[in-house]
Amino acid sequence: TCMPGASAASCLARYRASATWARVMEEASSEMPFSALYIIWDKLPGRFTLTWEGGSLVCGEEGFLHDYIRLPEAVASVSFEFEEEAYRYICRMGAYTYGTAPEGVQDWLPPCETADILAFPTHADDDVLFFGAVLSHYAIEEGLAVQTAFMTDHYYEPFRNHERLNGLWELGIRHYPILGTARDFYTMDLTEAANYHANDGILEWQVELIRRFEPLVILGHDIDGEYGHGQHKLNTHYLIQAVEQAADARLYPMIAVKYGLWDTPKLYLHLYAENGIVFDVNTALNNDPQGRTPFEIAQDAFECHVSQYNYFSVSQNPYSEMDCTRFGLYRTLVGEDTGSDLMEHTERGE
Repeated sequence: TCMPGASAASCLARYRASATWARVMEEASSEMPFSALYIIWDKLPGRFTLTWEGGSLVCGEEGFLHDYIRLPEAVASVSFEFEEEAYRYICRMGAYTYGTAPEGVQDWLPPCETADILAFPTHADDDVLFFGAVLSHYAIEEGLAVQTAFMTDHYYEPFRNHERLNGLWELGIRHYPILGTARDFYTMDLTEAANYHANDGILEWQVELIRRFEPLVILGHDIDGEYGHGQHKLNTHYLIQAVEQAADARLYPMIAVKYGLWDTPKLYLHLYAENGIVFDVNTALNNDPQGRTPFEIAQDAFECHVSQYNYFSVSQNPYSEMDCTRFGLYRTLVGEDTGSDLMEHTERGE
């Protein structure tokens, strides 16, 4: 379909599919030549090839569920070549004629090479509810490299993976999120959560990401799981260990060979009482086109999480476990904070 509200979009008027052995061909064409495609997938198609008269392009290797594909030239039609019938995974597709991607089109960057801030939310929406106001400030106003790594992949609720991307984009985060393989499981008990995820390798996964992204600052959940969610508790229970273990050459040596070791300068936990800070979420951002505050941006981002409307809301109530303003410096290699800047005393905060 056409992408609504985008003047540079042209409808993909015709589709043609034919199967030859294991490969499936699909053609998209337009009356107006186009130089980019935006595809929203129901699930990842894997590697596929776009071909047109005089050229071809291998796509899908980055694994973007919302994929903006630039073509090296303007074309009137392209053919898709899949290894299986992945064309059935296309939810929505638009073609664009020139210039940068219009508003509403997500032109994702790959995950960071190195991250200024690495956040470990558990579920799609936790990033917005607890970390969103803070992350939007550093992503939009400070222009820092912000990376998110979610413990769960909502593959049994695929709509939540789309909500996740839409919410992150609204926060101003442009590096594609990392998803763990754990399944969403509701419990109020840490032990029950640990038993359920005993074979998911969450601690090793966290160590690998810390070594890979070499963050200056890590953000984690409340030790008590905000409103008591066992998976939130487990995520932080492992994260506290992972920050220490990522700097230990004796542990996970194969990961160390691949990425080296990393000793994270600062670890903040949501609602942690010691060495606490209250982050300012009510000052309008100069670099936000709408002049919103971080709190307003987080509220707008939560609007993307339609499935969660009836359960949660973004809050700055200091008496609530949902408060998005309060964090504590759980671990530091660079000294205590003197203000409310998470990046204080780091390379970015000097």
